[in-house]
Amino acid sequence: MEITDTFVRYIGNLNYERVPDEIRRIARRALIDTIGCAIAGSVEPAAKIAREVGAADGGNARATVIGGSGLKLSARDAAMINAIAGHALDYDDVNPMGHPSVPVAFTALAAAEDAGVSGRDLLTAYVVGVEVETKLMRAFSEAHYLLGWHSTSTLGVLGAAAAAAKIYKLDSRQIANTLGIAASQASGLRQNFGTMTKPFHPGHAAWSGITAAKLARAGFTADEKILEAPLGYLAVFASGPYDPARAIEKMDDFALMRPGLSVKKYPCCYCTHASIDGALAFASRNRISASDVVSIQAELSKFFLSPLIHHRPKTGLEGKFSLEYALSAALIDRKVVLATFTDPMVNRQEARSLVERVKMGVHEMPVEEGPRATFARLTFTMKDGRTIKEEVIEPRGAPANPLSDEEIADKFRDCFGFAGKVSSTCDRALSILWKIDELKEVSGLSSALI
Repeated sequence: MEITDTFVRYIGNLNYERVPDEIRRIARRALIDTIGCAIAGSVEPAAKIAREVGAADGGNARATVIGGSGLKLSARDAAMINAIAGHALDYDDVNPMGHPSVPVAFTALAAAEDAGVSGRDLLTAYVVGVEVETKLMRAFSEAHYLLGWHSTSTLGVLGAAAAAAKIYKLDSRQIANTLGIAASQASGLRQNFGTMTKPFHPGHAAWSGITAAKLARAGFTADEKILEAPLGYLAVFASGPYDPARAIEKMDDFALMRPGLSVKKYPCCYCTHASIDGALAFASRNRISASDVVSIQAELSKFFLSPLIHHRPKTGLEGKFSLEYALSAALIDRKVVLATFTDPMVNRQEARSLVERVKMGVHEMPVEEGPRATFARLTFTMKDGRTIKEEVIEPRGAPANPLSDEEIADKFRDCFGFAGKVSSTCDRALSILWKIDELKEVSGLSSALI
């Protein structure tokens, strides 16, 4: 079965003209959202440390570091640092493969600035990368993620490689070698969730994607059947049952349309979002305080419970992967925002008390492809003896319950404000991104992101 060859042809043949208008629209929205997340994330400790290390090492100044006050580094280093910033707040979009945009968008952005190409080239490379990583995901079962691999990185590295190969206009053999080199760099362990290393995962994927493309362009070789080979990517990383044929089914369909992208309304693990929506709906309909709640029973799918590993968080980063804290904050504050996930907010006594009264379990609804995967049921037991249930199928921001263009823009502005950036710079960046197809050189965008 020619899995690698099929993807090589796909990467080589998909150009701007073959991308439907609706997919271009989705891609523009995704770039706005993902770059906004990086602006906000650029002030986080993980991004600051990565930026300091990159600046100290120096290098060929070819690509802009977002939020770096004009700092330019090699395309590889800029892509890595920007992807770390983009994922530092866990505010970037998701789909069934993980966080599809963050490793791909910043690979494409840095490589596009390095190569001096247009906004159309950037948009096309983004589409190619997300399509490759998401189509590959179809071959895997849940075993890959449940075993402990972070698919945002393990699949994202191949999406990043595809995007870089597209920007650098590699030929078929070079694309095959790019995929082979990138596959050997696939990595990322979920045990690091709640630490700075989680955002390093897409950063490493972006760095690896550009490295693979540049090596392949220079003549570096790899196994040209890396995806389907007996000791290749799919066989090794599936971590359980897998179906290689599914990866190349309906290659002309766009994953950006179906399953689509879920744009985050809240800056924390997406697996908490349906529950947060339910808690906020409950709070808006009932004039209660957190002290009126005796207990909260939260029921999610087994898969959605798996990344929520911090049951008694002590830091803001751990709080992003704590369903107990997310629900507590929603009830106490009646909102969940960037400021929710700071160390002092996580450790306030009112939140710590309510966290103790939240219990988690697996619901009995069959988990299939589609809305049921995100389903959450909350049961609130009150001091007055009442039991109140809230159920949410599709959280806000999901493809079936999307944020509007104005909500996307508002999130972008909020991210700029969180980072202390001036509104005029924000407006300029937003204006360029809405019309990215018209940009003759990507450097015109990068200069608005410093």
